[in-house]
Amino acid sequence: MQLRLRVITITCALTVLARTTQSQVLERVRSNDNRARAGILSGTTRALRMEARMADWHPDGDDKPGAAIPVFAEIGRQASVPGPLIRVPAGTDVIAVVRNAVPNTVLTIHGLHSRPVIGAAFNDSVQLRYAQIQTLRFKLDRPGTYYYWGTTTNSSFRNRTHEDAQLTGAIVVDEAGQRQSKDRVLVIGEWADSALSETNRRPTRLLFVINGRSWPGTDHLSYERGDTVRWRVINASAELHPMHLHGFYFRVRRRGDGRADTVTGARGDLVNTERMLPGSTMYATWVASRVGNWLFHCNIPEHIAVRGPLGYPPPVILAQAGKMSSGNMSTAMGGLVAGIEIKPAEDDTTELTPTVPAPNPAARHLRLLLRPSVGSTPLRPYYSIAVDAPAGSSEPAPDTGQRAGPPLVLTRGEPVSIMVVNRLTEPTSVHWHGIELESYYDGVPGISGVKPQLAPVIAPADSFEVRFTPPRAGTFIYHTHVDELRQERGGLAGPLLVVEKGRFDLAKDFTVLISSPSDSADEEHAVLLNGRLQPAPLMLRSRVTSRVRLINITTARPGIRAELLQDTSLVTWRPVAKDGADLPQDARTTRPARQPISIGETMDFEFFPTKPGDYRMEIRSELGILLGTLLVRVQ
Repeated sequence: MQLRLRVITITCALTVLARTTQSQVLERVRSNDNRARAGILSGTTRALRMEARMADWHPDGDDKPGAAIPVFAEIGRQASVPGPLIRVPAGTDVIAVVRNAVPNTVLTIHGLHSRPVIGAAFNDSVQLRYAQIQTLRFKLDRPGTYYYWGTTTNSSFRNRTHEDAQLTGAIVVDEAGQRQSKDRVLVIGEWADSALSETNRRPTRLLFVINGRSWPGTDHLSYERGDTVRWRVINASAELHPMHLHGFYFRVRRRGDGRADTVTGARGDLVNTERMLPGSTMYATWVASRVGNWLFHCNIPEHIAVRGPLGYPPPVILAQAGKMSSGNMSTAMGGLVAGIEIKPAEDDTTELTPTVPAPNPAARHLRLLLRPSVGSTPLRPYYSIAVDAPAGSSEPAPDTGQRAGPPLVLTRGEPVSIMVVNRLTEPTSVHWHGIELESYYDGVPGISGVKPQLAPVIAPADSFEVRFTPPRAGTFIYHTHVDELRQERGGLAGPLLVVEKGRFDLAKDFTVLISSPSDSADEEHAVLLNGRLQPAPLMLRSRVTSRVRLINITTARPGIRAELLQDTSLVTWRPVAKDGADLPQDARTTRPARQPISIGETMDFEFFPTKPGDYRMEIRSELGILLGTLLVRVQ
């Protein structure tokens, strides 16, 4: 009875508010870190009152330009992006009184309903005219990560990119009877001119946020060494995001789509890059075992590039001439980036592992030479990478035109010293994508390491020594982490293969690196395969099992798929590894040779051709458009 009276009081109060005017100055939006629960709990029922209203949003920082947008808010509390967090134990009844306070609109709200959703024809939407109020009652039974979202423009989820794209809030249902875990809820948002597509790949406005803020204003996540990190990530944007964690693997324990949330297996999927579709969710865990500064970010360079206020592009002349390079990536990145700091535990009495390991006399020594190729210009750069041993070796001759970096083959458990030599005319750095190593060598200038000793940018005519010991065999990537849109397209990326000693056979091991042409006209309709628009064929042997390593390091193709065919039919292959980590046996099932692979992901397959002949690998866009073909000749 007491709760019912509260709901009636809330409804009456909202009715009074509906008759008032909105002549006051718009309030400032706060960034919601999703730690405080909305509403009031009484027994097994949580009641909340909320509305959509106009507010002043400053995603780049309080001192940066803002914009008036519709957002969700609890009545009587400051408006927030994302909206109020609805967090309850399983079995909780929810009473939500909602109101549309956005003038001259019809508000459509999705997601305020029970889970699981039963029935294909289920309609989860509620429509409210301006000043209209409605009371919604639903029960949350199924543990998982969900969300609610709204639109004032009658847009679908995939087309909700304008001002009302921030009408989103998280819903978390915890296991009944269990103490709430110390997790963080990260909601990805977007503000763009329109959804990206094959015909719209260059929007003017493109802004991505985490919990309402764009890097470097995003929350910096702090942990102690040894902590188990738990994240709930919600992709509330209209774009696919391959989310990459530097220096560590994480286990995806659950995946969802807003309506359902499913356990991935007994131990979860071990990855360092997770392909998050629009509207998808994940619950992930990892152990913060090494001190230092790290990043969790989208692998699409444009989604982490520096942009002007509110997502508008920076001056074109700076981007084209390579002037975005910086010695501190805190100011040379933007958008969909979260910073992570791992400190020693307060009660940790053990000796702190040095952030810069001492030279190892037993290490294998290599040089990685980063150089302009013949034909390179400031507006259309061509870069090449050469790998050589320093002792008594002569430098390889310069390459010509477009290239991709050659495979860098290391041995698991063998210490390595790699001297990265910058012969370019602009600063750069190299990130060892997927490798578990000390923070100082991770390759993000001004961030990697532990203050005051942070990794420097590699200036022109300078070098930087990287030291690590690869802990596992697998397929990884080395690539620039400075001005990726320019430098990766120029050719500063290559395969990084870690192999077991004595087990690497070039006759049975093949790498397919998928990258982007430097010419924007070519990029619209093609990808490079092993650095070429017309790549050399792979030469395999009949009735011999070969390992095929796929790597996507394009700059704008997160939704591509690879297919292996003979004539017009898919052949079969067997997946064996993802992101350099071996798959469990129950995931190594022979299947048709078709695989989506996003930017920053690697996938390893075993292929057993039963007869000679010509096969072909096709790389296709998300819509099935052919972007590249690689001949596979079986003898």
